[in-house]
Amino acid sequence: MSSKKVAGVVVLVAAVLACAVSLTKRGRGSGDERRASRAAQARRAPVLFFTDITSGPSRGGRDDLGAFVSIYGDGFGERRGRSTVTIGGTRVARYVVWGEDNAVARGQDLIVIQPGPRAVSGEIVVTVDGRASNPLPFTIRSGRIHFVAPDAPNARDSNPGTWELPARTLHGRSRDLQPGDIVYVKGGRFEEADPRCPGWDAVLCIFPEDHPSGTPGAPVAYVGYPGDPPVLGGPGPMRRAIILGDTMAHYVIAGMEFTHRGGLLEVHGEGHRIVGNYFHDGIHSNGGVIGVGGDTAHHALFGNHLRDNGEAGDKMNGSGLYVQGFGVNLDIDFGWNQIEDQRGARAIQAYGHRDGDRIEDLRIHDNLISGSELNNIVLGGSDGATPVLGTVHVFNNVIVGSGDSGLRINDPEGAVIVENNVLYDNGSPGLSGARAQLHVERAGTGRVTLRNNILYAGSDQSYFLIGTEAGPSAISASHDLVFGAGGCPEWDVACVNADPLFADADALDFRLRAGSPAIDAGVATEIHHDYVGNARPRGAAYDIGAIER
Repeated sequence: MSSKKVAGVVVLVAAVLACAVSLTKRGRGSGDERRASRAAQARRAPVLFFTDITSGPSRGGRDDLGAFVSIYGDGFGERRGRSTVTIGGTRVARYVVWGEDNAVARGQDLIVIQPGPRAVSGEIVVTVDGRASNPLPFTIRSGRIHFVAPDAPNARDSNPGTWELPARTLHGRSRDLQPGDIVYVKGGRFEEADPRCPGWDAVLCIFPEDHPSGTPGAPVAYVGYPGDPPVLGGPGPMRRAIILGDTMAHYVIAGMEFTHRGGLLEVHGEGHRIVGNYFHDGIHSNGGVIGVGGDTAHHALFGNHLRDNGEAGDKMNGSGLYVQGFGVNLDIDFGWNQIEDQRGARAIQAYGHRDGDRIEDLRIHDNLISGSELNNIVLGGSDGATPVLGTVHVFNNVIVGSGDSGLRINDPEGAVIVENNVLYDNGSPGLSGARAQLHVERAGTGRVTLRNNILYAGSDQSYFLIGTEAGPSAISASHDLVFGAGGCPEWDVACVNADPLFADADALDFRLRAGSPAIDAGVATEIHHDYVGNARPRGAAYDIGAIER
């Protein structure tokens, strides 16, 4: 299929552990809580979650020190001091950024380094106060580094794209790119349509006519320059900031800022990595802020922040992440992101539109999702009245304050596993929708597994809403904790009905206080870390909820 016949339109520090949720409307929590959180953090090794790129050159670029590598995690500390980063056992050449609560999503910590010419392939390890982190793999490889700097006085698209002689436009280096190349975009606002793809109303079209595909070992990357990211998107008639065409493979889009009505990112193709981007203020065209089209596979979307997008009352164009059918979606990993105050529809929606649509191996984990006008998460449903859900795994999420049910599941054909989440205060008064923490609309026998979740409801809300086409037989539930709206359902084995004793729910701090009935009350699962990167279990058994005590 031609890229111009794209079908359809398209463990962490967190707001919770550090109360670092200044970007949410629920506030940061007290200084004492933040200090206590940081004191607890200082007693453990740093934790690494992911990097923006997983391979890159050790030479070229600024000062010939190679690619900028962004490392996301927790416990790095506000200042570097004597802390170190090594790759393959060798210390990196330059520390560009070091801080805590300085990443765009969930108050994660961020380090940016350049490996330097002595670096070898191996594992990235961060060591703070003599404590070494978990490793993340990184491959040193060949590849060229390009620079786009529209505000530089000597920027020209006829330039070679070096640090000294940068290009001016986003598409200025596209026809010179090869697999393994990285384009760093330094500052600037990009609001005008890409002239090479008239009719698409996109700031940057990544189509095969002008771009190569990457490979698994040599992806092509567009990355915001550390500390000076570009801003993409404009008012109407712009509809997209970036579109990845349906034949494109292995691109990285990282560290950029997207805004205005036409600031969305439309993803087609295979093997893309969308990391550490900030989407905000009014993006609401073509279905979702991040739209994943049909017949796509193997995408990772990590550490992005989506805030105040959508348009009130517009259910068609109001979703945050929209996995939208029009084919098969396979192996989509959505983790460590933050979505807040999504207007019009849902923070996350996985939905079908025609016979044959299928969503298989979707993983939603370690996210902070709050304040959506409708549901925070919808899984399933189809305009074509056909089941679209295969296997879906939802774990380690904090799901708070939606106007409709917090999580809605509709007619899975595979297994939907929901474990170690916090669902809190979902379902606002006055809306006609479900006022439940979890809503199973329809499902066959045993399709939905629930375990180790905390469901905290107000007196005018409910824990569960089970549709007449589902019934309790659709759900296999055990070791959940419910509080605020009555007792445990009889079909939830080993359910706990008690106050979970959150540290400060109003500040989105869902750590468990000492004496919580959720401590050591869960059942063992295949999830071996929690929302903030702690190992599971830390005590005699798994805790219930998103965060181990």
